[in-house]
Amino acid sequence: MSDTTNLEIVTPSMVLVSEPVEMVVVPGADGQIGALPRHSKVMSTLDRGIVNIYNDSKISSRVMIDGGIVEINENSVVILAERAEKLDKVNKQILEEKLLDLKAQQNDTDPNISSLAEKNSSFLSAVLENIE
Repeated sequence: MSDTTNLEIVTPSMVLVSEPVEMVVVPGADGQIGALPRHSKVMSTLDRGIVNIYNDSKISSRVMIDGGIVEINENSVVILAERAEKLDKVNKQILEEKLLDLKAQQNDTDPNISSLAEKNSSFLSAVLENIE
């Protein structure tokens, strides 16, 4: 493998990805940002979208994120996202069941529960639309 940069995708509950990669393309707030090894320092906000991870000169993995921030430097790319889901490792049926539960929670009388359920169901719907 050629030169690599370390990629980390972190959510509040877990480190979803931590691996060396050839290139990463992230959904920046002002457009797509491609990061290669020895990239100059960049910080940016991110929109909801797909992070394409490249190895062996092709997309090896895809991760859906729900916005966040990215820090890119010469040796690493660190993405902090509120929600993230690997698109190539998901079980569609489990996500569909989870989505049904979240939609039911949207009618909860507690506004905190209903608001969080709405945000999570919106994200899961986007994930399901992007599963190949």
